[in-house]
Amino acid sequence: MRVIRKVLIAAFVLSLSFQFFMLTLAYGFDSKKVIIFIVDRVNLNDYLSNDLPTIKYLMENGTYGLMTVNSDGAKTPENVYMTLGCGTRAVGSEKAFLNFNASELVYGESAASVFKRNTGLKPQFYNIVNLDIAQIERNNLLRNHIVILGAMGNLLENTGKKIAVLGNEGNTIEPKRYAPLIFMNEKGIVEFGDVSDSVLKRDVMSPFGVSTDYEFLYQKYLELKDKMDLIAFQLGDTLRANDYQRFAMDRINEKYRKKALREADSFIERVIKEGDSNTLYIVLTPLPPSKDMSLKSYLTPFILFGPGFTEGYAISDTTKRTGIVSNTDFMPTILKYLGIPIPAYVTGHPVYNSGVKGSPQELLRESEKLVFNYSSRPLFLKAYGIFQIGTFILIGFAAFLLKKYSHYSKHLLFFVSAMPLSFLLLPLFNCYTFMKAMFFLISISVVLVFTLGKIVQYGYSFYFWISLATASVLMVDLATGQHLLKNSLLSYDVIAGARFYGIGNEYMGVLIGATFCFTALLFEKFSKKTALFLAFFIYGLVLFFIASPALGAKVGGAITGFVAFGISILLLSDKRIDAKKISFIAVSILMLLAGLFYVDYLKPLSQQTHMGQTFALVKSHGFKALFQIFERKLLMNYKLIKYSIWSRVLLALSAILIFLFFAVREVFIEVLKEHPYVFKGGISTLVGVLMALAFNDSGVIAASTMSVFFGPLFLHLVIDKLKRG
Repeated sequence: MRVIRKVLIAAFVLSLSFQFFMLTLAYGFDSKKVIIFIVDRVNLNDYLSNDLPTIKYLMENGTYGLMTVNSDGAKTPENVYMTLGCGTRAVGSEKAFLNFNASELVYGESAASVFKRNTGLKPQFYNIVNLDIAQIERNNLLRNHIVILGAMGNLLENTGKKIAVLGNEGNTIEPKRYAPLIFMNEKGIVEFGDVSDSVLKRDVMSPFGVSTDYEFLYQKYLELKDKMDLIAFQLGDTLRANDYQRFAMDRINEKYRKKALREADSFIERVIKEGDSNTLYIVLTPLPPSKDMSLKSYLTPFILFGPGFTEGYAISDTTKRTGIVSNTDFMPTILKYLGIPIPAYVTGHPVYNSGVKGSPQELLRESEKLVFNYSSRPLFLKAYGIFQIGTFILIGFAAFLLKKYSHYSKHLLFFVSAMPLSFLLLPLFNCYTFMKAMFFLISISVVLVFTLGKIVQYGYSFYFWISLATASVLMVDLATGQHLLKNSLLSYDVIAGARFYGIGNEYMGVLIGATFCFTALLFEKFSKKTALFLAFFIYGLVLFFIASPALGAKVGGAITGFVAFGISILLLSDKRIDAKKISFIAVSILMLLAGLFYVDYLKPLSQQTHMGQTFALVKSHGFKALFQIFERKLLMNYKLIKYSIWSRVLLALSAILIFLFFAVREVFIEVLKEHPYVFKGGISTLVGVLMALAFNDSGVIAASTMSVFFGPLFLHLVIDKLKRG
């Protein structure tokens, strides 16, 4: 019996040893950890122009880049920090910075008591609590998309991960403590850490007379480093140096800034030396300096150093742009590293190394280009819009009162239709100052108008060739990496962050409008049978370019194109449009969209576009998520119709066409009779305009740019008819 007992005990011990051995192989003796250094209110140039050996070492040997600064509201600390922690655009509250150790006194009573009074929850004495969590929750419930409060904290806690936040950026005027917003759970609690004033020390020669007590932070780190899976340090001094600028002289402010950076750099080095090879270190800057923000420079540096993050530029599948990521990518990057599944409601994607080494100086130059595009884009688009409105009004005035001389004004119409191609070609000339960009934009337009005008003798065939050229260049660019679209002033903007790749509303409208224009004019150059075949093929090709997740990735554009192209084929082939055909188009577009969304959803998460993410979101949260998307699109359209220059352009063109129809009715009707296929193309464009308004979140932009060829073409034909008498 003793022998049997010994054998059983030995077998039990061996079994435990084997299980421990297997767990060790699977997870290693040291589980993965993440350490985050928040160095707020700095820019990439600060890292390059100061003596920061640790940060420069991390950049030379790790993965780094620039991060967009976005939220679901203004670019304020409370909103941006909440966005970082939610993995999707979110907002905070006016008092979101009220984060305290539960044991701290707040206006004479413990933070724990205030928190319990506000939430009904009793925190542990070692917790960090947010005293305005109720208002934060209310504010995010009003969003028109899914925002999971405390997403980062929830997911880490639910998988057994321990989180600690150390440090604060407060001063003697107000208790600024934003870092816990990133890591708290839905209850407004961070399990461990210290954000009290104990992390500060009196320093009369620092901004506000206080500075971060790095020795205290370091000792806290030594206490927690073996117990925590994620530790975040708010280093504080760089933000205080930023906020103190209005009190001190510029040279003194610069001194404070340099000192804050040097001390942060030294602390980062000290912590890294205590770490191990299984730790991911992140240097994060949620917001740029106030001066940069006043100049609309909204890109901040970040560094990832650790397993899997080797030397080179960062990239993510959110932006698909080397060296640039979104701040919504921060959370999924941490989740992936710690082996935690990324939920469908997270709109960002994990950051990874692009394989491009480059240099910080090149990235700095790229950021200057992006900032130029972001700050100058509204000026150029407003100028283009005003030019269109002025041209349409002038044409209407000349056609009604100066019929004999109205043909002189039609050259302005050529420029209206040539501008989209000029905007698209402008990035080839590296124009990143306002005057240079304006000079080249006008020069390209003059060359296009003069060259094509000479070829076609300034006749209406100009619109065939300019629309064909514009559509061709657009599709070639879509197929070859979208280098022109990503940098055009008429395209989407990286810093704004609404879209990072594919085709945006502006050029989606241009592409569909250009396609209608040159396909309609095909019928005046070829036999009906040949022209119809070409139109059918071209519509299919353009629709593929717009809808494909690998090319245009434009869902609203796919709906717009499918319906408008379907109606156009019926009109051009002289088919009667009835309820049965409309129903067939509707069912077909639903099947097409369902297929596109499902195919994209089947891809690995890192390769999905917003189509696949939307499918996953509806699958996990039901059709409420889809209705929220529609609501967001409607609200955006309402806002743009109310305030955008594009709504004015569309209104001006519509008003002039209606005015001419009544003012020179016989001429207008004769034009339509002489050019029946142009008329049918115009009807198709009108259908496209209505579809763009209905199914795109910035539909008024697409509707306006869609009219940039047919509007001038109609006006040109009317002027020609007036000249002939």
